[in-house]
Amino acid sequence: MIVLNTIATWLAGVPWGLYLLAGGASLVLAVSEVVSSFELDPVRALRTWGSTLLLLLNVTMAVLILALMRSLGTAGDSPWVALTVGLGLPTVVRTRFTVMKPLPGTAGSEGVEIRLDELYDRLQSFCRRRIDVALAGQRVRMVEQAMDRLALDDLERKARLLLEGGLVVTASQASGYVDKILDQQEYDEERKRMLLSFAILNYGGHGMLEEMLKSAKAKPPA
Repeated sequence: MIVLNTIATWLAGVPWGLYLLAGGASLVLAVSEVVSSFELDPVRALRTWGSTLLLLLNVTMAVLILALMRSLGTAGDSPWVALTVGLGLPTVVRTRFTVMKPLPGTAGSEGVEIRLDELYDRLQSFCRRRIDVALAGQRVRMVEQAMDRLALDDLERKARLLLEGGLVVTASQASGYVDKILDQQEYDEERKRMLLSFAILNYGGHGMLEEMLKSAKAKPPA
């Protein structure tokens, strides 16, 4: 009973609003980073477990940084400090927190520091790699379906409209990309369908190729 009262007293004294503010601001920042990094498939990127881990990492680090700053007396109960920690997490986390300083005149000692920056960078890179791997797997499965279900003529037509129509790239960038694929004598039809499917996926996004597959499935057999 004493332990429960102690825990309840401690929880009552925790400024949850500050931590929610810092964590929420960091969460918004992390979501914007994922969306901007994976512009073609932001929703699918956010649905990966790597993205979930990245969002939790940012929220956790913001809460830990704020707790550390408050314990060291460098932050009070100001909501502006909590907001700054959440929005400026990449900068704040690279601040060196010195736990113990050496005595004046002591040689060969730099004190004890908490290096959160290295841990944060490694965990963030790990999460981003997991997102890349998950999206790559989805892309390969989608192209495999396109190779099996879509005719070469349909892929050619969509790729020409997308690339040579100047919808996503300039004419000079397209530079007869579709013709280069189709005119390769050493390419069989399967390889041509694969390259055209990847071109549509890369420039038109996952949704465009998925819509083509849905249309092909709904089309009555000839």
